[in-house]
Amino acid sequence: MSNNPNTSMPLKQVLECLKGAANLPFDQAVPVPAALNHSRAFLQHESEKIFTQEWICVCREDEVSKSGDFITHEIAEVPVIVVCQKNGKVSAFVNACAHRFACLVPREKGSAKKFTCRYHGWTYDNAGQLIGAPNMEMKSGFDKSQHRLRPLQLDIWEGFVYVSLAEKPSTRLNDVLAPFQESVVGRYDMAGYQTLIRETMVWNANWKNLIENFTESYHVPVAHGKTFAQHNKPLEDYICGEDSHYYGYHRAPQPLETGPGAAHPNNHRLKGEWRRMMIDFCIYPCHLVTLMPDYLWYITVQPAGTDQMRATWGVAFPPEVLEDIAPDRLESWLEEFKGYIDVANDEDKILVEALHSGSRSPILPTGTYHPIERNLWQFNNYLAKKCCG
Repeated sequence: MSNNPNTSMPLKQVLECLKGAANLPFDQAVPVPAALNHSRAFLQHESEKIFTQEWICVCREDEVSKSGDFITHEIAEVPVIVVCQKNGKVSAFVNACAHRFACLVPREKGSAKKFTCRYHGWTYDNAGQLIGAPNMEMKSGFDKSQHRLRPLQLDIWEGFVYVSLAEKPSTRLNDVLAPFQESVVGRYDMAGYQTLIRETMVWNANWKNLIENFTESYHVPVAHGKTFAQHNKPLEDYICGEDSHYYGYHRAPQPLETGPGAAHPNNHRLKGEWRRMMIDFCIYPCHLVTLMPDYLWYITVQPAGTDQMRATWGVAFPPEVLEDIAPDRLESWLEEFKGYIDVANDEDKILVEALHSGSRSPILPTGTYHPIERNLWQFNNYLAKKCCG
């Protein structure tokens, strides 16, 4: 049994540590208190304050673009299914039968005209309506219209599908992200990118360790020698974005105007240095994106305990890039690109799990931030706003 005081630290004390770190100005800021990543009490608290209330990215809209297309996910232990209805509208439901709550759809993705529970054969259409309930005519007064799948709030931003477990979310996603869309990412037309890769991974770390790692590029020259470091972006060129309670980002241009990381010649949307601009951003709490002129890589992460996280990631490409790939080369081209992302994930996995294992120590130095790690301080402020209010 662990005797680590961070694991059993009372919630009130954890919140005091978080508030103290968030109240420091950035030039005096220190890394997130270790207890936030190890406290069992805080794990439950962040589930209640964050994951059951916020907008959580589940998939890309083009992954559920045809009638019957579906993807399943899990948010704060709630099984979720996102499905495209006959009218083209994308909706979300709790992935549990309205009879006795058996998991309705066990597959991660697919297409179906209807969903039938394996337990007692209750069947639902893509709008969540109960259309079949064997032998329930034996129950006096039973009305199928009163027993449908539990609907969830859903919103779409820049081609990404988000779901909220809250009955009345406190924000309108497109409203709070409008400044970011208008000034930075809108020029890329992410909704037009086509999603061709989707994978899931489980790492032995806290979910916030992955957020920390993804939202800073200080580690790239040291840790990503086989992948991202080959773009040779000087650290001096990185710019951290404005402070926000809804998102954080940093950006830097590629040195070369052609080749990987640069816009295709037929890309007429991007101008000037944006034709070779990389943007790493986080839509709080847990949606991570590397956006490039020639692809985007997204990750959506969920806690699976204090010391384990489950992350689903995907890659999408703009149409002008895909038009250059001959049909008979597409499979091998995708396999090669996936191999590149797999290597990048392997490079990051070592770091993220090391971050978690090192912070287990009950005795640690104070720590500090590099100037281009401002996004981590911004994320700490988001956590404080949601968890300490």
